[in-house]
Amino acid sequence: MQELKAEKPIESPAGTNVVSRLMELLAAEGFTTEQSRDEWKEFGEIIFRRDEKISFATGETIVIFTRIPELNERILRQTSESVVNTYKAKSVAQKVLSVLQSTTVYHCLVVGGDQPYSDVLDDYIVRSGGATFIPVVMVPEINEVLYPQPEERVGSVGPRIEYLQFLLGERRESVNMHRLTIQAFYVLIGVVVVLLLAVGFSFVR
Repeated sequence: MQELKAEKPIESPAGTNVVSRLMELLAAEGFTTEQSRDEWKEFGEIIFRRDEKISFATGETIVIFTRIPELNERILRQTSESVVNTYKAKSVAQKVLSVLQSTTVYHCLVVGGDQPYSDVLDDYIVRSGGATFIPVVMVPEINEVLYPQPEERVGSVGPRIEYLQFLLGERRESVNMHRLTIQAFYVLIGVVVVLLLAVGFSFVR
């Protein structure tokens, strides 16, 4: 996991386009894109990526910006399913390590107009095949960013949302978004070892 190094404002600057600001912060934090800002303006989609090292596995953090003229439940559902199918584990090795949820995909849905978006996004978080999909709604006209607010039991999702909030200056503390995932992985290994030892002792007896 790379350390954040850019200076973060404590509050979002008034009148600043939150989409442009996040793109600049991503570039400063080592994210790259094969597309230009002109393509974003023309086609309404741009993808930023950064490779991650998570314990002994490799991963990727992906931020997709998609311009949406009008957002509704159907679009949210379709985009979450489509994006997860694109980025979930496909090879055998990836599937074995999928417990680490090493691919994080933020889908920033950029909505036009000046009306705040208030629908709950929690139901559209998807974890499948090593990929965690997190929808984020942005309304640049009013500088609004709406995140999911998952329950505490979704332990590895919360830090990922906090990481994006930290990038945008909405949190003061830095966040290691993979910490709880790695802890859960080692707990799982410990449980498996205990079970194997129990099985071994049962044969000895």
